[in-house]
Amino acid sequence: MTMKDAKKNYVIDGACELFLKRSIPAVTIKDIATHTGVGEATVYRYFSGRSELIVACAIKLQEQVEAEFSGAVFAKNGYGKLRKFYGVYLYLFKKDPALYRFLNEFDAFCINEGTLNLEQYADNLDRFKVLFLSAYKEGLKDGSVRRKKDINLFYYTTTHSILSLCKKLAFAGITRQDGAIDSSLEIETLNKLFLLSLKA
Repeated sequence: MTMKDAKKNYVIDGACELFLKRSIPAVTIKDIATHTGVGEATVYRYFSGRSELIVACAIKLQEQVEAEFSGAVFAKNGYGKLRKFYGVYLYLFKKDPALYRFLNEFDAFCINEGTLNLEQYADNLDRFKVLFLSAYKEGLKDGSVRRKKDINLFYYTTTHSILSLCKKLAFAGITRQDGAIDSSLEIETLNKLFLLSLKA
């Protein structure tokens, strides 16, 4: 890694810290420059603007999350791997719900910005599906998982559902109903429904 790459990564790390601590709308380039101890001109040397830096942060956080999902491969059978795969959503929620708040804000940011280069981000998302499908195929082979008519539909429906729930619960406290049930139990219940549908 070159010195330039190291400094760029340092700025991304610092920006990630601020976005998770505050929020995407609340953080400026000046805030990031102050937090990382570099000049604003240095930040602009690495990123064409705030939008490019936000996408870089999303990719960085995505790669960190992928490392957690990759750990799901360590299970005795396909079903066990799928159980761990879905369990990562709950683990991450308990570890740092700010991550899901960031993802929610990132979605809104992308919609508002319109034209962003999200190819690397989208490519990275496909790697989560590869992990899921690998576990599913193993489960079919070892008999621990039942065959789904359309596994792509099942994957997208379940992962979008649990991700949406985690994002919503990261903002808990908006109405009195938000605190009616323990957030972790809600995520766990949804996980169990998916897994029950998969188990042979």
